[in-house]
Amino acid sequence: MLLEVAFAGLSPWVFWAGVGLVASGFVLGEASWLALALLYPWWRLRQGWRLRLFPDHLSLHPPLGLSRRIPLEGVREVEVAYWPAGPFSRGRRALVLHLENGEGVPLPVPDPEALAARIRELLKGRTSGSGFRGG
Repeated sequence: MLLEVAFAGLSPWVFWAGVGLVASGFVLGEASWLALALLYPWWRLRQGWRLRLFPDHLSLHPPLGLSRRIPLEGVREVEVAYWPAGPFSRGRRALVLHLENGEGVPLPVPDPEALAARIRELLKGRTSGSGFRGG
């Protein structure tokens, strides 16, 4: 693995507020032991999405659910574009992968320009991902 980027996770105060809500429900006797099982998916949501970059493919891991493997041969174009996040949050720049099948995958990573440059280098085949030309 060349690089791992985590993004779009829960903010710390929202995470700890949820943990406090489950713990207080448990202490007050309003929640059963099964409520403690909700802490694992809540912790996974705190971690957020993870993008792992390998020399031959990208691996996209959502907080809950199955991961997606995108081979670099299937990536047609990489660009940095404005991504409107939603009605109550401000938009930001995101890395957009345009795939051969016409799908556009927006990834709101923390530093989209640097990651886009690194993926472009891998797509051109000039580096192995280490940053040195020729491998």
